[in-house]
Amino acid sequence: MSHSIGAEKYVTWSKEELIAKLLNYESGQQIQCDSISTTKTTITCDTNTTFKKKPKKSPRPFDMSKYSKRHIALKVAYFGWNYHGFATNADEQKFPTIEGHLHSALLRSRMISDPAECNFSKCGRTDKGVSSLGQVIALDVRSNLPRDSSHALPTISMNDNTLNKQDEQDEQDNVKSEPKQIEEIPYIETLNRLLPDDIRIIAWASVNPDFNARHNCRFRHYKYFFVKGNLDIDLMRDASNRFLGTHDFRNFCKIDGAKQIDNFERTILHIGIDQVRDQQNFSQTGEFYVFDLKGTAFLWHQVRCMMAILFLVGQKLEEPSIVNDLLDIKKTPARPIYNMASELPLVLYDCQYDNLKWYYGRDDNMFNTISKLYKHIYEQWYVHATKSLLFSTLLNDLGSISLKKIIHPEQELQNFTTNIEQTLKELVSSEIDISSGNLSNIITSGGGKELRVRNYVKISNRETCDSVESKNEKYKGKRIKLE
Repeated sequence: MSHSIGAEKYVTWSKEELIAKLLNYESGQQIQCDSISTTKTTITCDTNTTFKKKPKKSPRPFDMSKYSKRHIALKVAYFGWNYHGFATNADEQKFPTIEGHLHSALLRSRMISDPAECNFSKCGRTDKGVSSLGQVIALDVRSNLPRDSSHALPTISMNDNTLNKQDEQDEQDNVKSEPKQIEEIPYIETLNRLLPDDIRIIAWASVNPDFNARHNCRFRHYKYFFVKGNLDIDLMRDASNRFLGTHDFRNFCKIDGAKQIDNFERTILHIGIDQVRDQQNFSQTGEFYVFDLKGTAFLWHQVRCMMAILFLVGQKLEEPSIVNDLLDIKKTPARPIYNMASELPLVLYDCQYDNLKWYYGRDDNMFNTISKLYKHIYEQWYVHATKSLLFSTLLNDLGSISLKKIIHPEQELQNFTTNIEQTLKELVSSEIDISSGNLSNIITSGGGKELRVRNYVKISNRETCDSVESKNEKYKGKRIKLE
């Protein structure tokens, strides 16, 4: 076997000798090995010799100025029960929000450098526990587009308000070169890799620099899901239709004196209460219905307050005309005290805009992106559907128990007035106070929550909250004292 010139001396070397020689070259030092053991895998070298690792170079800081920017809209879906609302707060560790996670993903992916300086806007500010399948945000993000693109935002350098020479040369080269297809940053895929499982980017759209997700929205579409149970759906529909049109909704919201709002007129464009078509896995809980609502804008807690009144009407505790009374500010100048409906079933379903073209991925892998999104949501659904099925199984087993089987033969039933011929489900579903056997009112507030009251007080007879004028004046007084 032939060897290259100069390599003959290594032919007879052992493995340990070759390793020692290699270490010499890697360390850049001349190491005199006193002895090399041929029977062990360890290498014995001069004890005065030390091997120093080359210090790792610190990563170069990301230079956002080398990239252009563009203003885009993002359609976001999230399940809100794990979060303290959409809008970010001062303590994201203790009170995580959807917006906080979005900012984190945008910063980690170098899409933005500062949430306060990216022209950020949002369509709706959903409360703690409320979900959305079509929230929309808009912001300035990093882009692969050339700076002279019609979609790129104008950029100003920190030095003399001009580009440096190299950048100028690059821009000239781009103009001189033949037009080529620009591969934009995969916004959806990049952000979804960094977001929690219950927050997803659905689509993105290129928008004008002055586009605002809140002010440019034509209407918001909300849905509220609930179980029919003993509710009278026709009465609820009668009451809900009275919301249509433009009204003063001050008695259907929570008033914040800090905002100093004096206009509570809002327009309801569409309203309906319909049965949910997909009823699988819900046979034990009863039929699900959905309160479907579209409006130009909504006040704080408005939908939940509207739903609370509809529940009272559906339980025949109030007449449908109570809606008219609460919308009449002369008749009811301040909101009567009543509990809001649960936040869990409320969904900001969609936000509608004019002339927005949504992209569900890059052109080269659009179907792959949307397929991954579908599979991800399916995995989340599978987990929750399985949990729901387990609850339904136990609920069915407990509900089918006959009261006769619960009673021990030795038990005395002298003062027991409950009909023992019924099942446990029939007993619980009745309007009987189980502890005393007396009739009572069970007020449904949605999301599985109920309130039992012995003597129901009509809305018209209840105490009221402070009026709008009173709350605004009280807040102004507090500010004057602090100043």
